Amino acid sequence: MFDKSDFEVFNDDTLSGRLGLIKKQLDPKFEIFGNKLLDNLEQEYQQRFYIKIAKHQRRTKNPPPDTWLAINLDKSGYKKTPHVELGLWPDRYFITFSLLADAYDRQEYYPLIDSWHDSVKAGDWLVSNDHTKAEMKSAQNYADVVSRYSKVKSSDFVIGYDLLKDSEEVEQGNYDKLLFDKFIQLSKFLVIANKEVAEK
Repeated sequence: MFDKSDFEVFNDDTLSGRLGLIKKQLDPKFEIFGNKLLDNLEQEYQQRFYIKIAKHQRRTKNPPPDTWLAINLDKSGYKKTPHVELGLWPDRYFITFSLLADAYDRQEYYPLIDSWHDSVKAGDWLVSNDHTKAEMKSAQNYADVVSRYSKVKSSDFVIGYDLLKDSEEVEQGNYDKLLFDKFIQLSKFLVIANKEVAEK
């Protein structure tokens, strides 16, 4: 399903052109892939999950620098709740679990994410304090990322994985299962965060 031609949407630097390419080339893939993820997650966890595909409706001038689908456990929206995204920057696919700067009851997550230190390192996940930037740091920086999220109001908390456009896997193709498995693995943080904080 996914292949290197996905990145061609970023070759168009106009707002209408890029949005049109995203709608035509990527959104149908997000729809199919996202529903497969939903089916898997709902079967595994026996809970209702919700999917949102980015529409970039607030953009009036500049084309979106990335695009994505998001899955969470709250019907009313995902940006202020724990959520997992699968998307593309011009040079990579990304899968991220995020708690954004304006997450509901943000401070309630601090002890929980601090306890994930060993799990994040063992999974060799990437980490970041800014969901608007493609580059993430190694898991060795996890303690610093948790500390910054707990102290700096404007910071995000992100755990993730990326697959570079020029990687061997993308060059060879047939990497849907890799993306699928990484998303499912990362979703455990979503389920735990929802159970321990969001549902209370």
